Amino acid sequence: MGDNLYWMITITDRNQSQKFLSFYKTYGVEVVLSTLGKGTAASEILNDFGLEATQKAVLLSVVTGKVWSAVQKGLQTIMLIDIPGTGIAFTMPLSSIGGKRQLEF
Repeated sequence: MGDNLYWMITITDRNQSQKFLSFYKTYGVEVVLSTLGKGTAASEILNDFGLEATQKAVLLSVVTGKVWSAVQKGLQTIMLIDIPGTGIAFTMPLSSIGGKRQLEF
């Protein structure tokens, strides 16, 4: 992954967003956009599993591959993101959003 740039997307329960923001700050990751979201599971599915609909927070950041590698480990060991219901984080190469000219800008 190296020094390539990635768009990092994190989706978590809204009440966990401050915890994730603090976590990212310790890694020097600036969240460039934090927005509100809503889960999409049908109410029948939620009822079957005894769950309630929750409001979500969507956090968007730009990271290098090196930073993502470190953050990814921390997400698993500190934030326990691999436990169901904690959230999800993933990256998308910025090169897939724009071409080389846009990245150089």
